[in-house]
Amino acid sequence: MSKIGKKPINIPENVKVEINGSLVKVWGPLGNLEFEYPSHIFKIEKENNILKIIPLQELDKKTKPLWGTIRSILNNKILGVSQGFKKTLILQGLGYNAEIKGNKIVFRLGFSHLVEVEIPQGIEIELKQEKGRVIIIIKGIDKEKVGNFAAKIKSLKPADRYHLKGFMYEGEFIPTKQVKKLGK
Repeated sequence: MSKIGKKPINIPENVKVEINGSLVKVWGPLGNLEFEYPSHIFKIEKENNILKIIPLQELDKKTKPLWGTIRSILNNKILGVSQGFKKTLILQGLGYNAEIKGNKIVFRLGFSHLVEVEIPQGIEIELKQEKGRVIIIIKGIDKEKVGNFAAKIKSLKPADRYHLKGFMYEGEFIPTKQVKKLGK
């Protein structure tokens, strides 16, 4: 038995879930999402605001982890339409900056050119300027989109281990290295 897969998913009162064959549609106050699951391996049942995922065949090395994955994805869809998700990035460094122009974020990252990143649909960006750093808050209802967009931005200039200049997640610990000094 999968420890995660066998747990039932509680559906909040303000969320509506509809199951059509292998397609699950989720509506909530923040929006709607869809998810397609392998209906030949699993069956999803809804009763009294509780979703249960039931395997249709014997569990093996492939279906057991897939059971937990499907449960987690469905739970994230339900949480997304009811609460939403957010990731916070910190851009730190002298001369580094970010601003929103239309549906793009324009970064100054110490390169000879500006770096532009297009904001995908369903994602909201909020920028806060602080002393010596920029805080970028990425919000959305789809956890996968929010996480992938945050990772895409971070990959532009990850924080280095010597001076901690660049992008880092809020609360992320980066072990620093001491700068080599010339001397006797």
